[in-house]
Amino acid sequence: MIIEETTIPNITRKNFDQSKTNLANSIIENVYPLFSEVYTIRTEEIDELKKENLKKKEVTSTMRTNLENLAKENVKQKKISTLLSRIEKLVNAGLIYDSSLKNETTILLKVINKLSDEKLDHHLKETLQIISKRFSR
Repeated sequence: MIIEETTIPNITRKNFDQSKTNLANSIIENVYPLFSEVYTIRTEEIDELKKENLKKKEVTSTMRTNLENLAKENVKQKKISTLLSRIEKLVNAGLIYDSSLKNETTILLKVINKLSDEKLDHHLKETLQIISKRFSR
């Protein structure tokens, strides 16, 4: 049997723990550059994804506010449409020719787009009451 000399140290019971530590360190020295490159690439990808996520959140928040504003405007336009249809009923029924109601309706039609939602609700209730009084007789 031929014994060849190598650089691999002999392991005995006395130096077993030290040998494990040395082996682990040599593995880490050889493998660490691979992990560090992969780690840096992965962290850069994660940072880019976070930036994209923030941009998309900003876009969605602006779109959400725009949609909320459009929804409010839509509700207001529906109220105006309902009010105008009720005023049309008043005109068709001949109730609009009362002098006080005629002046009030004329002013209302001039400023209808500038009214707040509360004022629109108030005028909707008033016209509904007038229509219900007229047609209940």
